[in-house]
Amino acid sequence: MPQITQEEDFPGGLKARTAERAVLDKTRYTNPAVREREWEKIWSRCWLFAGLVSDIPGAGDYFLYELGPESVVVLRDEDGNVGAFYNVCQHRGNRIFSGSPGWVKQVACPYHGWRYHLDGSLAEVPDADRFCPAITAQERSLKTVRVEVWAGLVWLNFDPGAEPLADYLGPIVSRLEPYRFENMLLAKHQTVALDANWKTVRDNFLEQYHVDFIHPQHAGFVDCCNSINTLWPMGHSATVVEGFVTNSRYRVPEEVPEPLRPFLESLGLDPAAFSGRVPEIRAAVQQRKREVGDLLGHDYSPLSDAQLSDVWQYDIFPNTFMTINPEELWIFGPRPHPTDHEKCFLDKFTLQIPAETGCDEAKGLSLHPALCVSRDAERPEHESFTRDDVLAGKHSLTITIDQDIEYLPDMQAGMRSRGFDRAVLNADEVRVQHFHDWVDAWCADD
Repeated sequence: MPQITQEEDFPGGLKARTAERAVLDKTRYTNPAVREREWEKIWSRCWLFAGLVSDIPGAGDYFLYELGPESVVVLRDEDGNVGAFYNVCQHRGNRIFSGSPGWVKQVACPYHGWRYHLDGSLAEVPDADRFCPAITAQERSLKTVRVEVWAGLVWLNFDPGAEPLADYLGPIVSRLEPYRFENMLLAKHQTVALDANWKTVRDNFLEQYHVDFIHPQHAGFVDCCNSINTLWPMGHSATVVEGFVTNSRYRVPEEVPEPLRPFLESLGLDPAAFSGRVPEIRAAVQQRKREVGDLLGHDYSPLSDAQLSDVWQYDIFPNTFMTINPEELWIFGPRPHPTDHEKCFLDKFTLQIPAETGCDEAKGLSLHPALCVSRDAERPEHESFTRDDVLAGKHSLTITIDQDIEYLPDMQAGMRSRGFDRAVLNADEVRVQHFHDWVDAWCADD
């Protein structure tokens, strides 16, 4: 069965599909003028995932979000409110914060000592009497950035007049609430520098046409051929792939594929019991997860059987991906380089359910074989590295993403060739087309 694509409009009549189909000319990946327009029309107007509210649990806790030419500090004040401010002193434009995450008692510019309260208001100006006219807090407090917190995730918008986050996401909010991301813990925080335009990276994770060729291991645990795609307004999309199955293009194996064995064993299921019965694994895992969840104290009741076994990916425009299993969430996506339109940074946050409710060593049970983080664990360090570090085996974002990273710079390099003018897409690359259609819609003249 081929992939299925469905369209869902937003309440109020906003259509999922734009009126025009974008032409994927190579210049959208290589022309610096395109970068400038995207900055003004997309990055300055869309809601952007910035980080985790768990990184700012108390007053004075902060983290930085860097995007293009901007640096934003996300900070919790004495009243428990989360605020976001441009990371720039209102005296002469010096950046105030340089490390992230961290804690401050008061915001202080290291250059001339201007101080600000945790709510961003101006607190103290050294030698204030030497300024004429007089400095006022109304004019010289830190400049704010729109911020909202949803599901434990911090979102920013540089447009003060932008619609609320819930309106921007539409039905995606209710679709994701059952996973309770706010109860998950950070297991890894990684950033890799790539020699590729941010859209080159985005395109890669919006289609499964390449899976059989560079991710051969997937044939043993998911069926990407039969995925179901959903297209929403704003440029959002999603895909769901059946898990604990094998690729339907190939003969069903007699024995359990190697990638599935640790998942069965962690649930207390014997792989040998499924010899000749591989198609029965998916339903067995769905049932067994509920049983083990009850034993360990993890509540699966808000989730459907399909959500217990299948891989769901939500693609939030412009640059956020959420790859979701019920026990583990990847939030990842590309950020454009501040000066070079053919470079970007790929960030990845890995969140997991707490080990306290996800595994029991004494019973030999775990809801996911990779669960590793407990509630009292220290925050993992932010790992920053290069593609060469990944290819050398020094760092890994999982074997699947590592395989993608190997090819992305070659894709970008090929777009500069005289021998290539524009991309051509097939029906299974519909999420790529949908994304670029909305890139053009956002970038159109008002």
